[in-house]
Amino acid sequence: MGSVFISYRREDSEGQARALFQDLVARLGRDSVFMDVDSIGLGRDFRAVLQERLATCDVMLALIGRDWVDGKDKSGRRRLDIPGDFVRMEITAALKRNIPVTPLLLHGAQMPTVEQLPEDLSDLAYRNGFELSHNRWESDVQELVKRLGLVARNDTPSGAKTDAAAARQAANKPWFAIAGASVIAVAVGGFLYYQKTPQETLKTEKEAPKVNAPSPSMAKNLSDSSLIERKPANSAVSDRRGGQEKTHTFNSPDFQLKISTEGSYSSSPFRVDNLELSKDFLINFQIKSTRSGGSTRYGIAWNYRPEDFLLFTLHSTNGGYYSIGPGRSRTYAPFSRFSEGIISINGENNLDTLQMKLNGSALVFAINGKEVWNTTSYRLNSNQFAFWVADFSEASIKSYTLHQ
Repeated sequence: MGSVFISYRREDSEGQARALFQDLVARLGRDSVFMDVDSIGLGRDFRAVLQERLATCDVMLALIGRDWVDGKDKSGRRRLDIPGDFVRMEITAALKRNIPVTPLLLHGAQMPTVEQLPEDLSDLAYRNGFELSHNRWESDVQELVKRLGLVARNDTPSGAKTDAAAARQAANKPWFAIAGASVIAVAVGGFLYYQKTPQETLKTEKEAPKVNAPSPSMAKNLSDSSLIERKPANSAVSDRRGGQEKTHTFNSPDFQLKISTEGSYSSSPFRVDNLELSKDFLINFQIKSTRSGGSTRYGIAWNYRPEDFLLFTLHSTNGGYYSIGPGRSRTYAPFSRFSEGIISINGENNLDTLQMKLNGSALVFAINGKEVWNTTSYRLNSNQFAFWVADFSEASIKSYTLHQ
């Protein structure tokens, strides 16, 4: 079994790298896959760890998105032209060792040409690339593993099944829970690329506000991320279980939010105490834009912690749009998404229903009964949610109904 080094740029392909890391860990085991955030222990000198893993890895996967070639730093310099750029140094080191370096092309990106690359990276243009498509992700990853000759965990003897299950369980942890535990130090000399957005001190579950005692709304800045898009499904979501139905109505003004600052958001947390995360469920959130002419962005934050959460969002301009993605989103590019698309919504005219459903191992998302995304890679691992708005938005949440 070969060890795999995943090279990527956060603003170009952070989400795809995360999804690929989880899939490979499930197949190969955590010790066989290296990704900076997950594989560098607290307090370790990340430069030394990178050097060690680059010297011993058997395969490098270089994720290349549409902005990989021309991506610039804050001063306007093209990152690939900076000798100390970590992505450039990683790939150069692997090319010098003459190990397999596979360019993974994302979102229709093209193979870089020799003319587009600095001299020490020019050999990358001659390496055979592989396209990872968002709507063929599972089959593409399976084909990639096969073509690289990596041994899938399912192909190991039966005695290894327990280890495989443990690897899959580890891979299903949400990206932010691991990222929040892995702090990357700032490199000397101005060459640091792998920098993390500073995190606020996170509240524990015991400190989380209860449903009847929401936290005051507070405007906060949005930061950067870039995650994989997945093709929405077309089936409807319905509750076919005979469990109890519990409805909570929000009467507090804290859940009628308004913000008029671009690049910022306001949120009001709440907790669904009766939700058992290990059992199938369906939650219907009733939300509405209250801004004449449409609200920019509003919706439900799930797995909510301050500055670290995922979003299920409506965009009520131009007839209706939805997106599902991380809370940190808008420094370098428009909102980063797992899934997105045009969908008819009521907006300011009436209530819309955002639905989250756990069906076996699949977490399913729907809007007014129309399924828009489902995932087995991400889990609802917290009873903590928040209603939120961003940019120039006004909206409210009326209620949620839990079926379980």
